[in-house]
Amino acid sequence: MDALQLRDIVGSTLYITIDSSRRLSGTLVAVDAQANLLLDNVTEYKDSSHRTLGLVSVPFNTIADVQVSAKLLDQRVQYRQRFLRDIV
Repeated sequence: MDALQLRDIVGSTLYITIDSSRRLSGTLVAVDAQANLLLDNVTEYKDSSHRTLGLVSVPFNTIADVQVSAKLLDQRVQYRQRFLRDIV
């Protein structure tokens, strides 16, 4: 039960690879039952250019890779462990 789930990192910046030439970065707002992601403040990086997109829905089946800061993950794991320890 110590494993983090996507809902535990809502509000965090995600770095998503769609394919070898297209990447997105944005703040995770929501995850639906099919694991599609809703990101806000999205920037798309394609080849050598980038553009601001705003609010974007990213279908699960288009996602090749998702990255998040290791420091953030450590903080969320520690918070979850403290929370579970305090309520049990």
